[in-house]
Amino acid sequence: MLQRILIIEDQKPHSDALCSIIEKMPIDIQIYCASNIAEASQLVLKFHIHLFIIDIVLDPLNPGDVAGLDFARKIREITEYKFTPLIFLTSLEDPELYSYTQLRCFSYIEKPFEEEHIRDIIREALEFPLKDGDDKYVYFRKEGVVYSAYTKDIIYIECARRQMKIYCRHDEYQVPYSTCEEIMDKLDSDFFIQCSRYCIVNKRYIERIDYSNRIIKMRYIDTPVQIGIVMKKLFKHRMENE
Repeated sequence: MLQRILIIEDQKPHSDALCSIIEKMPIDIQIYCASNIAEASQLVLKFHIHLFIIDIVLDPLNPGDVAGLDFARKIREITEYKFTPLIFLTSLEDPELYSYTQLRCFSYIEKPFEEEHIRDIIREALEFPLKDGDDKYVYFRKEGVVYSAYTKDIIYIECARRQMKIYCRHDEYQVPYSTCEEIMDKLDSDFFIQCSRYCIVNKRYIERIDYSNRIIKMRYIDTPVQIGIVMKKLFKHRMENE
């Protein structure tokens, strides 16, 4: 499974050095980099992150800056990231008391970096056992408002006509358009399968599949979902083998 790592570091040489080390690891990894909290927040909304690497001090010119700790605290308030491994980059002498007890920090990487130590910590963090990855929320933003949808309640998603509709057991959301590929990345769950260019279904809600007529009957939804001609074979393969 693709593992997504978010590095939040204001010093580009340090960020580049970390990327170079991580990219050499024999793991299927996608690395995202942010130099400030605003950039990091945008990436968290767009992608599901499996590991955070956060510099505690993001503004060295500010003697009291601990923006990295503040961001980590906000991350821990999001149900989806309550237990996601979090590694701090630090040159501070003793930030452990607050970080370990309040933020459940997985580990530290001290500056200057030691390549072998970094690889060992990241490998351990990505192997850290978590709750079922489908037991989480996904987030969508519309007109400055952030909406959350519990993945277990999502029946199917339709991305068409420059808009996206999310059909849940008890709600229906209409949010700005994203591609099915972007949504699949955000959902990050084997329970969701793309059945056409425009639709993604949660296979736990599939009641009946008519391959001859390319129709899926979903529980709690009256209107059938179409299976795309091009994706019919792949969809059937995934339904029968996963």
